Amino acid sequence: MKTKPLSWGGMMILIALSFLPLNSSAQQTLYALKIDRRIRAEAADITRQYQPRLVMGIDQAMLFKTKVAEFLVRRREVSRDETLSPAAKYKLLKRLSSQETMEMADILESYRWDEYRRIKNEIQPIPKPEDAREDLIAVDPRDH
Repeated sequence: MKTKPLSWGGMMILIALSFLPLNSSAQQTLYALKIDRRIRAEAADITRQYQPRLVMGIDQAMLFKTKVAEFLVRRREVSRDETLSPAAKYKLLKRLSSQETMEMADILESYRWDEYRRIKNEIQPIPKPEDAREDLIAVDPRDH
């Protein structure tokens, strides 16, 4: 069976498609590949800390632990990025934490999700950089 070579237009479409963002299942597969033994152990530990308050079933706890591991990988990537300032890292880590919280709504029932949101900062605090302050107010030096 003979096949036709790709036309110039066909080649351009293939190249354009290769630059599209990964779909969510491909992203999850990518994160699954990056989850090492330490991440799995840390995710299991975090899940154990939530369990007495959330009282999840086995399947739900497994989904919860997998989601925690996925976000631990993302946090690790941000923390290790030396091109980011401490304030930028903090901002990205806060954004990741918010995203994780939103995605947990797909795993937890509403009453468990409410409890999760209430206790998350106790179990998974985001360390604030020493020189970053969120309550900064711009002051005009001419006023002093």
